[in-house]
Amino acid sequence: MENNEFIESGLIFNLNSKVALRKFKYSSSDFAKHGEAFKWLLDYVDDTNEFPPHALLEDNFPALNPAAAETNIDYLISVFKNQVTFRGAVKAFQTNKDLLQENAPEAISKISSLLDDVMIHHDDDIVEYDKGSDERFKEWSKRKEEKDNKDGLRGIKTPFSILNNMGVGWLPGELIAFYARPTVGKTWMCVDIAAIAVKEGVKTLLVSTEMPVDAISLRLDVVLARKMGYDFSHTNLRTGGEIDEDKYKEFLEKSNARNLLICDHIEGESSISLEGIASLIRKYNPELVVLDGIYLVSTRTANKKQMWEQSHALFYGIKNLSLSFNIPIVVSTQATREAADTSAFPRPEQVAFGDALIRAADVAIAMRKPESETTGISLSSGDIRQRDIKFQKYRDGELPIYQLSLKWDVDKGIIEEYNRYDSDF
Repeated sequence: MENNEFIESGLIFNLNSKVALRKFKYSSSDFAKHGEAFKWLLDYVDDTNEFPPHALLEDNFPALNPAAAETNIDYLISVFKNQVTFRGAVKAFQTNKDLLQENAPEAISKISSLLDDVMIHHDDDIVEYDKGSDERFKEWSKRKEEKDNKDGLRGIKTPFSILNNMGVGWLPGELIAFYARPTVGKTWMCVDIAAIAVKEGVKTLLVSTEMPVDAISLRLDVVLARKMGYDFSHTNLRTGGEIDEDKYKEFLEKSNARNLLICDHIEGESSISLEGIASLIRKYNPELVVLDGIYLVSTRTANKKQMWEQSHALFYGIKNLSLSFNIPIVVSTQATREAADTSAFPRPEQVAFGDALIRAADVAIAMRKPESETTGISLSSGDIRQRDIKFQKYRDGELPIYQLSLKWDVDKGIIEEYNRYDSDF
């Protein structure tokens, strides 16, 4: 680990703009060597609205290392964050060293809680409102340019025209949650969302906790192919049945979706964890994450907390990831057995492990299979060709309508909006 004195000296010399200070969310108590110099720097800026020259810093604090002034500020902040985290972890163990000998279970519980606090301090940034009017105007101009370049859509295109027509898709920092009973189609919905993003050129990470990569890939083949003008049967692809081989080869060559990453396990882990997903995001820098089956994701302290605490940590943890990495994250989860009637929309309180996911989400969408009386389609043959969705939460304003229906013939890759009174379907 880099020398504390060098890193802290470099920070104090390089924190010489308001932009740099906004990136740095630490106090003087987080410094191991030069906390007094950092506090003096903040006081000087508050009093003069200017930043002190290097010579003045060296005169007042000769222990600072001027050679560190040439180091990149982003690198300095990154290393400093690791140093603070390391010291916090060491302190968590040292504080409970004696208790470990007297009552190990109680000590481990306290250490675990302190480590949670350390990670929150490491990962969660708070941004002040006062970013400056000029900077906010530039951000608005950037959003307007994005809309102009994407046919009036800001963000990532969604499966729902009601959102796309409002000019707002999946936005950076948003958490979007789908929930329904098993067999309703949550995984297919995740595949459709990923396929739309991939077709739009959006780098997408699709994580499945329930299905292997091969099975997810076949579903993507059918759905993405449909959007590209091909017509394949999922059943025939899965079972080795008859398909147009030349068309399938052509589709695979054309799709060549290098901007789609699929994960069904994380190396070195017995299950997919929140921390593992964060590592994948850091490694691959996706613009969208789609997580199928969030209820099967583990957390670092899963065995040490009550179920409601686990779900709270998991759901708000995934929301923090969307904010920290500034990307939209779409997740699916199950409704409880209380929502056994698949023809009814599950209520927010019927989400598996509590409604913390709905509270954490920016957009919450329930799914159901419609009743035969509603659709006029026989359910006895299993040929259910419609799904209904309902926006049960939409944080960013009002929607014209909150419920719509989808054509649903997943064997052909058809997941599309339609008018429920359209007699041609």
